Amino acid sequence: MTFLKRYACYAALIGLAAANTYAEPVNGYAIIPRVPVSGDPGSTLTFTPPTIGVNPAAVTIHDAYTGAFSGANRSDVLASTDGGVTAHTFGIDDSFTFSTRVTLTDGFNAPRKEAGIRFNSSIGDMLFLVNSDAGEIVAFGGPFKLFGNNAGANGYTPGTSILLGVTERGGGDGVGGVPDTLEFFIDRGAGIETSGPLAWSNLEGGLPSFQVGVYAQGDANAAGDFINAAFTDTTFVTIVPEPGTLALFGLGLVGVLALRRKR
Repeated sequence: MTFLKRYACYAALIGLAAANTYAEPVNGYAIIPRVPVSGDPGSTLTFTPPTIGVNPAAVTIHDAYTGAFSGANRSDVLASTDGGVTAHTFGIDDSFTFSTRVTLTDGFNAPRKEAGIRFNSSIGDMLFLVNSDAGEIVAFGGPFKLFGNNAGANGYTPGTSILLGVTERGGGDGVGGVPDTLEFFIDRGAGIETSGPLAWSNLEGGLPSFQVGVYAQGDANAAGDFINAAFTDTTFVTIVPEPGTLALFGLGLVGVLALRRKR
């Protein structure tokens, strides 16, 4: 094989590897009802539709409570690569954009009902949510960002629709050293507002492994209280190529070329 042919093969392999950062694409969402937290196990919980084997997708989580209780009921709907059967676990250098349009309604604004995007991991969770009592549009658990609240007269009003989105970019180094970034964005009807890229400040520079999706969580005021979180245009899009991945493959190509010169 001539050098040019070999070079073309190496370049094709680099392109293929970069374009296949994930072995499988997100093709559904796994429904995880009643995540173990103290709450109201007798509430009437429904998901519409009951299974989700597509991406983008729409889902509504409705939880009607039996009465006042302490704690909170929470349910997750997480990105899946097996048609919604199980939640997929992502790695620290995976890069993607995940967004959803949420409308949160309830029986009573207090105690708190909340809905939005979550990253679940063994070292902590990242939440990007709206809530019913303080009207917060806020991200925490990773980089912090507050877009608005009732105290600032620019908060979320239950019953209105808002786009929530995050762009996660892996640092490309595995764990630590080069931090991942998260960019939060919203659209409450007047156009996109964005945080710009914010760096993870934890020791690992991100979440070593995690699941991604939407959730709804609430507490009850009295019988007749409920939470209804309608998510539409829920979309997971992989970002390729990842900067760190390209750098590693680029170094590999340099090594191949150097070896060719020595020969």
